[in-house]
Amino acid sequence: MSKYNIVEVWNAYFGHRDTVVDYAGRTIKKSACGNPRSSYHPTIDHIRPLSKGGCDVPENIIICHRDTNKEKADKFPHWETNGYHFKAIRQRGCRTGYDIFED
Repeated sequence: MSKYNIVEVWNAYFGHRDTVVDYAGRTIKKSACGNPRSSYHPTIDHIRPLSKGGCDVPENIIICHRDTNKEKADKFPHWETNGYHFKAIRQRGCRTGYDIFED
């Protein structure tokens, strides 16, 4: 569980856009924040899971579709979601930040 509010994180990442596509290719909508029954429900995911030593800092979180988050679960640094393979690589010069790349 993150200490960050999803709408605030959305605004920081995407500004005022209502619809975006997450890294795995799934459509998410700002208007679906807080509605887990929506098929466009965005969630906050820790790239390096807290259970694997990750930190709850902006450099380690990303907004993604709930299904993307569920499929990734606590897998790190390699995982598969929405039929694609991904890997996390630490950001150069940053102890806690990660970027996601297709593997």
